[in-house]
Amino acid sequence: MSDMRQLLLDTAVRLFEAASADEVFEAVEEGRFPENHWRAIEENGLVDMLLREEAGGAGVDFGDAMAVARTAGAFALPLPLVETMIGRWLLFDAGLEAPAGPLGMVTAAGRLEVAWPDNISALAVSAAADRVGWVAAGEVESERGTNSAGEPVGRLREPPPIPPGQSGDLSSEPSPSTVMAVARSAMIAGAMERILDLTIEHVQGRVQFGRPLARFQAVQQLVAVMASHAAVVGVAADTAIAAVETVLDRDAGDATFVAACAKARASEACYEVTRIAHQLHGAIGYTREHDLHRFTRRLWAWRDADGDEGYWQQRVGEMAIRSGGAGLWPLLVEARPAALER
Repeated sequence: MSDMRQLLLDTAVRLFEAASADEVFEAVEEGRFPENHWRAIEENGLVDMLLREEAGGAGVDFGDAMAVARTAGAFALPLPLVETMIGRWLLFDAGLEAPAGPLGMVTAAGRLEVAWPDNISALAVSAAADRVGWVAAGEVESERGTNSAGEPVGRLREPPPIPPGQSGDLSSEPSPSTVMAVARSAMIAGAMERILDLTIEHVQGRVQFGRPLARFQAVQQLVAVMASHAAVVGVAADTAIAAVETVLDRDAGDATFVAACAKARASEACYEVTRIAHQLHGAIGYTREHDLHRFTRRLWAWRDADGDEGYWQQRVGEMAIRSGGAGLWPLLVEARPAALER
């Protein structure tokens, strides 16, 4: 691990831990935005870390930024960090100055749903793979509701029109929907790793019929299934991150296939991981007092965000069909990032 990544993660853990206190989640479910914690994250530069130094950012590698996104998942962070970080990065790439404050992100993938519609300053919008723009949040009409995690959301019927002068062309791949799919996969991977830790801790400490649950073969099998899902999702996310880094380094290529595979696999695994976790925790896992629901409920929200498994499986199928019989194997081989071959 590089010194830069270690510094970023140390900072992220400190800030995310404070933002995941019981009172913060209670306030979130009452519709109150954790303003103080957002300000601390902003002041420590995490929202601008992908921007180049001349734009006021830290210019960190994409992989380092995704390590922070994975950590956000491991803390069930109830803030639009990833949307803001990627939105500002893409707007700068298109030659635009991003509005101050937290952002929502709308791409061509999946449902049009924006977290914290009354607290974000603007929406970064990309209805096409090579173009992005922004519109002030107050100018966007949406149906108010909550997601499965209890966070306020605004549901849009269609991407909002972008005012003149507030959109621009992106310089290269990857597309906004690809980048958001990779970031969301990283968050899901982080949350699954935390759910696995909580489950192992519970079955080792919970005693039934005179011995710990972890001693029962059926329980061991379920934990093994959960661990395999978490491991596969983690590897899929890492592979997609490496693919995006390769495209950015070479200023050429396409990471869409790998990102589609990663998000499809991550979203698909959400059902089994949450099912097994709650099955093994029993009734206590459903209580407000236990931390488990904070992660499992966000898995359900992130499963659909930026394209669910059905959306990305269809994209994988379309790309495979377009490649033809002779092109399918090269598509699979070329999807393997060079960073993972070393």
